[in-house]
Amino acid sequence: MSDNEIGVPTAELLRAPTLAEFIRERRTRGTSRHPAGLTRKQLAEATHASLGYVAKIEQGDALNPGPAILDSLATVLCLDSAERVHLYHLAQQRPTPPTPEPLRPGSAAAATVRTTLDALLPHLAAALDDGWHVVDCNSAFDEAFPGLRRSGHVLRWIFTDPRARMVIEDWEREARLMAGRFRAYAAHAMDREDIDLLLRELGEYADFRRLWEDAHVSIGRPDSAFQLRNPKTATVFDVVVQRYRSTTPESAHQLFIGLVGRGV
Repeated sequence: MSDNEIGVPTAELLRAPTLAEFIRERRTRGTSRHPAGLTRKQLAEATHASLGYVAKIEQGDALNPGPAILDSLATVLCLDSAERVHLYHLAQQRPTPPTPEPLRPGSAAAATVRTTLDALLPHLAAALDDGWHVVDCNSAFDEAFPGLRRSGHVLRWIFTDPRARMVIEDWEREARLMAGRFRAYAAHAMDREDIDLLLRELGEYADFRRLWEDAHVSIGRPDSAFQLRNPKTATVFDVVVQRYRSTTPESAHQLFIGLVGRGV
């Protein structure tokens, strides 16, 4: 504590976090693995770093350790995911995000997602994995896109199910857009076997081959709205599309939401 000009005690000034302070605090903090914390020597040995280098980090003389030492520090100090990201940021580095498991039907994560899908009724909502497979959807989505849930894949349904042309008001536009988006996805997708299998299947369809050979690439949608035709009443209605990436580390998926007007 210190006194101000009129003699009233004031607290010490707060400071922004630093790498040195963070490592010192976490090293001396007890964990289940090290109840009494660690000495500098123990931390150096556990991270396969020199004692001198650990000292330099804690004294603020090594501001930008590389990813290898940061990963080792995060493991030895038992940092959780938020603390690990914070460690990287303090070192002015960008952490490599962990690869989440794909969303699978029947999993605990899928049950939570299903609750979200049903809560979005009467709007169309579906959970898709990164490979464009429909993992789950609510009843409004299932009715608006007949056969898509059974088909299991957005691109396959658009080009192989006749009902797609019945319910998508401007099928040519949407089909070209989806072929272009899938081309963009295929450039960085990890599961090449799944992509090759789908392309072999769809290559038998003239419309897909025509649009694919056009080599059009789309990143996202140029606009958020398109029109669907109700398969029961033939009424045309507007759908405003929103897509969200999952932010949970437990499962990788995207959430498709089609906002519809009242009375649809």
